[in-house]
Amino acid sequence: MELNVKIISNVLLTISLLGGVGAAFSYPLSDVDLSEARKEFHTQLIKDTLEPDGKADTPPKDIFDVIHYPAAVGSLVAYVSPDPHDGKRHPAVVWAHGGYGGIGDFFWEPQDEDNDQSARAFREAGIVMMVPSWRGENDNPGKFEMFYGEVDDLHAAREYLSKLPYVDPERIYVAGHSTGGTMALLANEYRSGFRAAFSLGGIPDLKVRLDAGRTAVGPSFNTNNPKEFYLRSPRTFITHIKSPTFYFEGEEDYWDDELPEMQDNAVKAKVPFYSYSIPDSDHFNIILPTTRLIAQKILLDSGKAVNINFNAHDIRRISQDVKR
Repeated sequence: MELNVKIISNVLLTISLLGGVGAAFSYPLSDVDLSEARKEFHTQLIKDTLEPDGKADTPPKDIFDVIHYPAAVGSLVAYVSPDPHDGKRHPAVVWAHGGYGGIGDFFWEPQDEDNDQSARAFREAGIVMMVPSWRGENDNPGKFEMFYGEVDDLHAAREYLSKLPYVDPERIYVAGHSTGGTMALLANEYRSGFRAAFSLGGIPDLKVRLDAGRTAVGPSFNTNNPKEFYLRSPRTFITHIKSPTFYFEGEEDYWDDELPEMQDNAVKAKVPFYSYSIPDSDHFNIILPTTRLIAQKILLDSGKAVNINFNAHDIRRISQDVKR
């Protein structure tokens, strides 16, 4: 299966046309976390907009096992690194895939370095990797909800991963790119369980993104209800992140208005959210060098408290390693 162009084809076109996406404006910060805000709300799905990719491809046995993890809507497919049978518990990353439709062979087939969405840096570093598919994707049960029920699925994947005998349940991280980066942010605002979160080019505000222009897959929910957007927009809940959260985007596609405001709100609330603009880079070519550096940081993060940070040298290093 080829990497579905639905994943990315329209994301940056509209961003570039708007010169950084959206006009600067303030937005309401939630007084409660995402889980509490969702308690009395039921998303209204009004149409099917996603064409799923069908049954997930079978990976090489030395790279991934195909498993099914239990979620609220039923059993969902995922790829998981096999047990190394070394008697150790290893750090693990739940990688939230970019785009829409599901998972497939682009997670092990060779990819161009200027757009490598396989996240292979983690497994190549010896980190256990889980790549879940969400409700309504592949041949999974459920409906596409666009950043709503899928957040529950992500935590269900984490819970599955935490029970594997070769995974250290105290060292499970979440990371993702583009739509997956949005999922990583929302998941870490929703519930505890991830030691740290890494978002590569996630969407800060879904309404701003959809107002910017057409997306590869349109919203399935009632767009006339502002709360539907509110509960799918990470910047609304940025002061309620559960663990250190790191955001990366290429300078060419950085959200120049939204991210500085998110960073400012995080500083005022004294929560560990950090955003980085990678010089001379874009939404796609940052993935491989950024995930390689994140993998190195994870391997060194073995103490009781999280010990991950990114300094100016790290950001320059990512930029220098970008394939252009």
